[in-house]
Amino acid sequence: MPPLPQRSLDDWLTAYLKYTESSESPVSFHLWAGVSAIGAALQRKVYIKWGHSTIYPNQYIILVGPSGQSRKGEAINISRGMVESLKIPMIGEDNSQEAIIVEMKNAVTSFTDKGNNRLTFQCAVSCFVEELSVLCGQQNTQFLSYLTNWYDSRDHWKRTTKHQGTDEILGMCYNMLAATAPDWIPYILPREAIGGGFTSRCLFIVESGKSKIVANPNAIQQHDGLKKKLMRDLEAVHALSGAMVLDAKTLAKYIEWYENQEYDIRRGCPALRDQLFQGYMARRATHFFKTMMVMSASRGSDMTIIERDFNRARSMLDQAEKKMPLAFAGIGKARYAEETQQILDFISVHGKVTKADILTQFWRSVDDYSLDNIIKVLAGMKVVRVVIAPGQTHYEYIKKASPEAPLN
Repeated sequence: MPPLPQRSLDDWLTAYLKYTESSESPVSFHLWAGVSAIGAALQRKVYIKWGHSTIYPNQYIILVGPSGQSRKGEAINISRGMVESLKIPMIGEDNSQEAIIVEMKNAVTSFTDKGNNRLTFQCAVSCFVEELSVLCGQQNTQFLSYLTNWYDSRDHWKRTTKHQGTDEILGMCYNMLAATAPDWIPYILPREAIGGGFTSRCLFIVESGKSKIVANPNAIQQHDGLKKKLMRDLEAVHALSGAMVLDAKTLAKYIEWYENQEYDIRRGCPALRDQLFQGYMARRATHFFKTMMVMSASRGSDMTIIERDFNRARSMLDQAEKKMPLAFAGIGKARYAEETQQILDFISVHGKVTKADILTQFWRSVDDYSLDNIIKVLAGMKVVRVVIAPGQTHYEYIKKASPEAPLN
């Protein structure tokens, strides 16, 4: 068996964030787009055996931000370019569900599982789409049910139709990175897909705008040599196969984390209390495992999840989860839902504003009474702080820790 390729970088994701630093896209978008790239490279060749289940590193990651203001597409395009260099099967974004099934079926490849020396077959594909609506359409319940069904990477998937015969896929694995604006979500996702089903299998990475303004990206040093190292190391990631394991110390930390999470849920205090995330909370441990696997592959080829991988994955998920409920701000019948999101975005951009500032900006949408109710909601969500000072009350955005922190 040939030796694994040597790595050029200490950590792939850390280097990837360095490579993308001239982009205006939020760091979190690049971070999770990099996670999706590693998941695409690992395909179905790397896994964790966990009880009666097998967990694979494919993920459904959806970048959520205002159209034209958050550079979602740029983050996806950079990641897609890295994955395309591997020459692995990629699904087009404007395909029917039937065409995707055929492409997945025809994407069969074989590999030798380095863990048990067995020849194994897989039908692993990735889909990087700049507009989720192009892939899913509007309220397409049937296609969303397929995506829901594909997430767990079943050993054998079969579909029989009246006119097209039988489609069988052995070793299915579907990895997806997509983007959408928050105001599109109610049109793309029917109510029954939100809460359980499809959305419980997704990580929504939400930002309200660019991370910085870069008027002339050519003035920033372009890391061409770093790009070559990233592509070469992604090939090394792609060469991995077999079962990942948790070392003893990390396993103990995971058990403690899981038991505490379950205890919090029983007490009615889950990490995400929004009722639309009850299904996600039930699958949170799976999301955690998938992210830990990517962290391990990012830093090396030892096929072991160590404490560092656990801490990084946990920090990244914690940061993403703080903003996830904002993805569904327009869902449901809550009064002033859209205005609440707009005012939160306004406060987050300016950092600190007064009531007069908000009313001047949104006088067509809210009055004094409705604004008070909106501020109560935002304060209750702990994303806005009300500061009462002599002569004037103002509202401050509660900043979160940088998503770069777990990478250092």
